[in-house]
Amino acid sequence: MDKSLLAQRLRKIVIGNVAVLICGLVFWRFRTGLSAADIILIAVLTLPLWIAIPKLLAGHRRTYAWMTLAVTPYIVLGITEAVANPASREWAGLCLLTAFLLFVLLISYLRVTRDLL
Repeated sequence: MDKSLLAQRLRKIVIGNVAVLICGLVFWRFRTGLSAADIILIAVLTLPLWIAIPKLLAGHRRTYAWMTLAVTPYIVLGITEAVANPASREWAGLCLLTAFLLFVLLISYLRVTRDLL
C-alpha cells in the first residue's frame, strides 16, 4: 500500500477516534446530570482535543507528536475512574480503550509519515 494513502487513512481514523473520545467525555458527565461545574470540567478536558483538530486534519506532524503527550490525562482519568468508581467501570473501560487506541494511531501516523518528508 502506498504510504501517502495509508497516512490519509490513519488521519481519518485519528479524527474519528478524537470525536469518539470527546463524545465519551461528554456522555460521562451527562449520565449523572449536568451542572455548571460539569460544563467547565468537560470544557477543560476536551480543550486540547478541540485545539488539535484543525492541525490533525491538515496532517501537521508536530501536532501528532504533542498529541501523544496530551492523551495521558485521558488514560489517567480512565484508570482512576475504573479503580475508584465501580459504577462507571464501563465508561472508564471505553475511555481507556479509546485513549490507548488514539495513542497507538498517533504513533502509527508519525511512523508512516517519517519518510514522506
